[in-house]
Amino acid sequence: MRLLFVVIFSLNATFVAAQSDRFYYGADLSYVNQMEDCGADYKRGGISEDPYKIFADLGTNLVRVRLWVDPSWWQEPLDQPNGVKPVYNNLEDVKKTIQRAKAEGMDVMLGLHYSDFWADPGRQLIPREWLKSAKNDSILADSVYVYTQRVLTELDSEGLMPEFIKVGNENNGGILTQVPEENGFEVAETIASGTDWQRNALLFNSGIQAVRDIGKQSTINPKIVLHWSNLDGVAWWYQQMIEAGVTDFDVIGFSYYYAWHGGSISQLETTVQNLVEQFPEYDVMAVETGYLWSDEYGGIINEPDPEYLPVVPGKQLEYMADYGRAVMRAGGAGVIFWEPAWVDTPCKTPWGTGSSHTHVAFFDPVNTNFMEQGGCAWPNREYYENLDAPKAIFKVDMTGQEVSGDGIYVTGVFTGDDDWELKQMADEGDDIYSYFTYLPNNSEGAFYFVNGENWDGRESVPSECADRWETDREYKMGKQETVFAYKWGSCEQVYTGNDINVIFKVDMANSGMDVSDGVYITGE
Repeated sequence: MRLLFVVIFSLNATFVAAQSDRFYYGADLSYVNQMEDCGADYKRGGISEDPYKIFADLGTNLVRVRLWVDPSWWQEPLDQPNGVKPVYNNLEDVKKTIQRAKAEGMDVMLGLHYSDFWADPGRQLIPREWLKSAKNDSILADSVYVYTQRVLTELDSEGLMPEFIKVGNENNGGILTQVPEENGFEVAETIASGTDWQRNALLFNSGIQAVRDIGKQSTINPKIVLHWSNLDGVAWWYQQMIEAGVTDFDVIGFSYYYAWHGGSISQLETTVQNLVEQFPEYDVMAVETGYLWSDEYGGIINEPDPEYLPVVPGKQLEYMADYGRAVMRAGGAGVIFWEPAWVDTPCKTPWGTGSSHTHVAFFDPVNTNFMEQGGCAWPNREYYENLDAPKAIFKVDMTGQEVSGDGIYVTGVFTGDDDWELKQMADEGDDIYSYFTYLPNNSEGAFYFVNGENWDGRESVPSECADRWETDREYKMGKQETVFAYKWGSCEQVYTGNDINVIFKVDMANSGMDVSDGVYITGE
């Protein structure tokens, strides 16, 4: 029997750094309180459940939440449904989020935007109440200190001190560099450059000092996180900050989305590895990411990684599991998924009604039911037990078969303690179903497919390819990602769009070797 292989080569040797005491599987749940007030009924298995409990049960151990200085001026004019509060993501709302997260045993990362609106690479708007001091750096720095101190003192007094404080948000463009338009949140004037390192140091260090001063006397002494967006430029930015005197922080944070930054999971791993090596005194964390499970809804994350097609919930899970493994393998401290509970409701945003994340959230858009086969399962610890194990993908083509309402499953000797447990396969469309796991190099074992969640639905494997016990299919893992794809009940292998061409080239121009007999290649 000839196996179908997908081989991925990397020029970088695998690097496994000493892991932090704890790896963080995070979720930004900043919208949850508002979504519930807007009518969202989060369910799991069709039963209403506290979304914080759902995430904690699935392995999330860190909740990120954003805080705006005073968002009331733009939130209050929005015509929201009855029962919806006029303002969210202010301090009172953040307190509720922290309480709910800690009640479920999860740590918290508080993101201080130092803005009334989203701070991001292109928008670092000074809060309205600080505008009189916008061009006086020393007074602005004092405002940062006093505000940070006030927020953390109040949180600590109520037993709500976060474990992490993120000073700023996606500060590619600096911090507090822009004046907003009078009646909106677009940029009216840019008053400072993002590369004014002396100014950056003054403002960032004011926030950092406030955290340190409160942390010395609080019940929790939080770690301090900084935040750059993109894989490109991340090492440069942190080096510039450190050389400018911004050194008293704990975590090198960054955003990485395929849709906005390009790149690949391999590049992500290499970047984290390089950061860990270049800045050994700091932890490294992907503090913001996201990935889509559907291309049928409009939204702000619309470009899938071509290595993870088609766009279905199962591929969202596969992408995020590979993402988490890459960060962990490179020595990173954690990954945070941005807004996996931002579902559609009648509530309004500045741009319209509903969610910009319908196609990314871990809840289906019809019943707000937790999609067990989607990205929600990415914190599953079994994905991270053997970081050296390559990925195995099992696929079956059900063309011409009547598929059970329970779905298609695979089972075999590859799931550790759950050997022969039925594993539900993801519906990729076009009658193709898939399941991925990670199996040791050069391992082998038996498997077969099952139609429905009942052993009576197992396929009959033809004798000519029943290489295990004359009844079951056989897999043999290589050292790289391997795909085992067949038609149901057949020995016929199927092409599923994941195959790639690998071209090997060698330049012999300066080798000084006689190549009259040709040049050959060999390998495993």
